[in-house]
Amino acid sequence: MVNHPTAGPRRIAMVEFGPSGGLFQFAFQLGEALARAGMTVELITGPAPELTSRQPGCRVRSILPTWHPTAGSDAPAWWRRARRGIRAGQYILAWIILVAYLVRARPDVVMWSAWRFPIDGWGVHLVRKALPKAVLALVAHEPRPVVEQPGHDGLYKTSGTIDRAFATAYADLDVAFVLGEAAKQILTETWPITAPVHVIPHGDERIFDTPIQGAESTGPVALSFGTITAYKGIDTLCEAWPMVRAEVPDASLVIAGALSQDIDESQLRQQVSKLTGVTLRIGYVPVADVSSIFAPARCVVLPYKRSSQSGVAHLAHTLRRPVVATRVGDIPAVVRDGISGLLIDPEDPQALAGALVRLLTNRELAQTMGEAGERDLTQAASWDDVATRLYAGLPVRGAG
Repeated sequence: MVNHPTAGPRRIAMVEFGPSGGLFQFAFQLGEALARAGMTVELITGPAPELTSRQPGCRVRSILPTWHPTAGSDAPAWWRRARRGIRAGQYILAWIILVAYLVRARPDVVMWSAWRFPIDGWGVHLVRKALPKAVLALVAHEPRPVVEQPGHDGLYKTSGTIDRAFATAYADLDVAFVLGEAAKQILTETWPITAPVHVIPHGDERIFDTPIQGAESTGPVALSFGTITAYKGIDTLCEAWPMVRAEVPDASLVIAGALSQDIDESQLRQQVSKLTGVTLRIGYVPVADVSSIFAPARCVVLPYKRSSQSGVAHLAHTLRRPVVATRVGDIPAVVRDGISGLLIDPEDPQALAGALVRLLTNRELAQTMGEAGERDLTQAASWDDVATRLYAGLPVRGAG
């Protein structure tokens, strides 16, 4: 049960430019929890959102001319390059519409979950000027902007323009929330933020929770789920897989998710074609199909090279699946080594193979760890818990 607030901000506008995917799903579930706590929530997003709220007090408002994060990911490379200019125009228009709407609606709180481009920093500064009494908040899933396009070195965007724009936006914030202590340290060391920074849990993934059998009923199947992008270590997983098959000849691996622009599809398919027992399912997995993808899996594998947090780990635990993951960011605070999963160092295919073999050959261990992960979420990371902690961290500035 969520404690209903008696004072402080009550009308919250949550901004999520992409109307599907992990960030949208996070905002949606948090918005419904805040509405259960007695607040009025609008989740402002793009066209055809994948979820529509039935929770009184929570409304998904589709007014932004944006796009689904994975829309057109299967288009030819030349078209993806050409449409960047079109999407840049759409994004600028989305900010114009957003600011105009916020000025009319005058919410008590405006909350974002991700800033990707310089215009995001400039837009936040404009909102601060237009709504001087509103609380500006950020749930910083990733404290540093990540590389999403091919042709860039490193895992994070580095640009003087981005740095200046984001520095201005962080200086305008009244509060920031992060999903772990490691993310908090990165944020405070990277940006000139003077506002308080609070750690909140991620929350479970009950929107996917169609009942499925436990891990003990599965065969030796590993699942890599979520957007297929360079930082998630698919190359390490492909290098480890022959070692897994050498120990577990009937093991199988499913790689399912939309393709990021920094991955060459033909190269990936060629790499996977050389492996035995691997199924590659490229494409966004709708919410209704997620449980069926997880049902045959004995474990979920997250060989990330870097990450602040992973919603897939929470999803795996929601569905009672143990996780093999790397010790990066705040993942070790969610995947407890030896309890709800197994942790290894990043970019270590031999260690990755060993951890996978251990779970794929032991149903009872997989069951025990999967159930432990579910208990962790139930006891400390329900969405009502997240909403209570987030609300407690919101300052009061007055009506906009």
